[in-house]
Amino acid sequence: MQNKILIIGPFPPPISGVSIANQVISKGLRKKNWKVDTINSEYSETITHKHGTISLKKLYFIRTYLLVGKVLFSKITYITIGQSYFGVLKYLPFIILAKLARKKLVVHLHGNHLLKEYNTLEGLKRIIFHKLISMFDYGIVLSKSLRNNFEPFLKKESIFELHNFFEESLILPPEELIQQKEYSELRVLFLSNLIEEKGINILLEAVKKLKDKGINFQLKVAGNKIKENNLSNYFNTLDSVDYVGVVHGKEKQKLLLWSNVFCLPTFYKMEGQPISILEAMAMGNLILTTNHAGITDICKEQNAVFCEKESVEDLAKKLEELVNDQNQIRQKGLLNMQYANAYFTEEMFIENANKILLQCIN
Repeated sequence: MQNKILIIGPFPPPISGVSIANQVISKGLRKKNWKVDTINSEYSETITHKHGTISLKKLYFIRTYLLVGKVLFSKITYITIGQSYFGVLKYLPFIILAKLARKKLVVHLHGNHLLKEYNTLEGLKRIIFHKLISMFDYGIVLSKSLRNNFEPFLKKESIFELHNFFEESLILPPEELIQQKEYSELRVLFLSNLIEEKGINILLEAVKKLKDKGINFQLKVAGNKIKENNLSNYFNTLDSVDYVGVVHGKEKQKLLLWSNVFCLPTFYKMEGQPISILEAMAMGNLILTTNHAGITDICKEQNAVFCEKESVEDLAKKLEELVNDQNQIRQKGLLNMQYANAYFTEEMFIENANKILLQCIN
């Protein structure tokens, strides 16, 4: 008998790690002979830095409640839940109906903020939050260091780890990639939504600081612009910085191939294990990032360089060191290519997701 799953969560647009993951897992499970139904919980086509607040725009989410009956026709209700109080509460009708109908409930967390949010809550909010998360039968996190987010709510043996992935359509064969990759000069790429907490402002300030010292290198920036974080002045005045907009497919592949250092100095509170880091690894880039969320489960000193969170000075120092260290960039970049292809392929992600969900059913 064909297994049936209902996937509830954000789907593109806009592009985010969670929406891409939901899109990939939906497609992948269909290939594994699952009958997949979906409910798109995304309420906007733009990215915002605001989380945990209720607005009229967010209340548009209520339209999804018209689809709550879909829960009755699947064996598993799988939800990529939010990490704020509202991000959890908005899924209440789906959770309650799945529980009443005795469907398996699986929650997939793509970040490291859930427990922190719970610890800030008081009174009735805290009780409701705990009750809703505790109603899930199983939880999935991106890596080992993120397991504690579910430990107040679920049994340890009911928590699974499922690493993120890089999209297979982006990647070149290793021999072709090595032939085309350039390591003779520093080429930096920032590829993420341009939220301040992702570290884009810190990076641009570091570039400005180095330019004032006469140290220049190329930086390309790609991602959704954020209304609340206007970076126009940087893009207009820093001639070594090129903002290329939102990229997909071949354009994204070309950027990842052009670069040799992928810089994500993130301190984003909702961060998990960025897919963009894995994509950059697979394309032979050294990773320059922070010790934050689940990043250190995939980035170590052997394949990455770490900078201090929210420090322009330290990031500038790390970039200056890399300007004259092409050997380190090449060694760590080629190591990352091998590492990503050994552990983080899209095929592995689907295979492991399939195994976990079959365990949940049985």
